[in-house]
Amino acid sequence: MVGTINLDEDLYRELGQYGNRDESWNVIVARVLEHLDGEAAREDRENRTTTFNRERPEGGNPAAQALEDGTVVRHRYNRGEYDGQTVEATVRGGQLEYDEELWSPSGAAREADRDVRGTDARDSGYRGPTWWEFQDESGEWVPLNTATSD
Repeated sequence: MVGTINLDEDLYRELGQYGNRDESWNVIVARVLEHLDGEAAREDRENRTTTFNRERPEGGNPAAQALEDGTVVRHRYNRGEYDGQTVEATVRGGQLEYDEELWSPSGAAREADRDVRGTDARDSGYRGPTWWEFQDESGEWVPLNTATSD
């Protein structure tokens, strides 16, 4: 699934001058971003205050909430050059702890996939509750979204 970004009219016209009629907006935006001073953009980002908070007020993902803290979840790659590689995270308070940070299941999937596949990883569209799996009572690895609280 491709995400959608809504642009105001001035920005739309500004970006339009960097593209040709036969190019997608993805190609045009990628071209503009390629020529940005990456260091200056990162410095600007670091100097901004943000209201973003990874804490989820409702306590996290319902499937992760159904599992005990400390439960290990994993994703095993089963095709291509990454076949057989596995990444793990741990349930903590309805979220997943990956690389010493708490994430939603989708956020943890994105970060873990970037660590394994680098530039081959997607930028978005991770469905964490189906990407991660845990061991059920019988020892079978099943998708995280099948966890329920009894």
